[in-house]
Amino acid sequence: MFWRVMYEIFVIMLVITYAILLFADFSNHPLLTDELMHWVDNGLIVMLIAEYMVRLWKAKNKRQFVISNWFDLVAMIPLDQYLYLARFMRVLRLVRIVRASPFLLGVIRSGPMRQVLGVVTIIMLWSSTAIYLLEYGVNENIKSFTDALWWSIVTTTTVGYGDISPVTSGGRIMATILMVTGIGMIGALTANFATHWTETHDAKSDSETDRLTEEIRKQTISYIQQIESLREEEYETLKESLDLLYRRTRKKHEEE
Repeated sequence: MFWRVMYEIFVIMLVITYAILLFADFSNHPLLTDELMHWVDNGLIVMLIAEYMVRLWKAKNKRQFVISNWFDLVAMIPLDQYLYLARFMRVLRLVRIVRASPFLLGVIRSGPMRQVLGVVTIIMLWSSTAIYLLEYGVNENIKSFTDALWWSIVTTTTVGYGDISPVTSGGRIMATILMVTGIGMIGALTANFATHWTETHDAKSDSETDRLTEEIRKQTISYIQQIESLREEEYETLKESLDLLYRRTRKKHEEE
């Protein structure tokens, strides 16, 4: 459980970092360079290859695994030296990393999560567009739509850095609306993320529990079928397996 949570957190941070690098402007930055991005891409390809090989090794039907995961193979192709393909391949890798996280993939596929994210996105875009139209040319701190979007996010989350503040009456009305509704929106979003996280890992735990119970059942049946030839220690193992199987199945029945 611990390592699975650590893996999920690592993948989420990797997705965010790679997305930032993917859309960053490297033209006027002393550290963010094309060479750095080249090393990041190569490191990511090596990681994806290693992860793919581990899953292939664990797969029972390897031919079916390769056919079902063709997208993973495409995302690992190192075509970044061709400039017109570099951005496309990086987008494919970003999608591939998201697919590596059951939590993130579940967020995308979850109906309730899509609804909450959709509402928040619509309100963010609406407020950003409104503040841009109301404040552009009047407020010296809002020079582009990204400035307006940044202001909307900061206001909705009630952080209030103070770097941008509305100067028109309409802008202040928009700020009031976002401050009043922001707490509820962010609370709903956070609650849904927490609920989805819990459900994802509880489902995995239940699946692992069922798989372990099935293994105990198979072992028990195997011992019973050859009970006449069991050694003393194998017979003791059979009794312990029967007792454990009884307790696990009874507990599950009581929970249902």
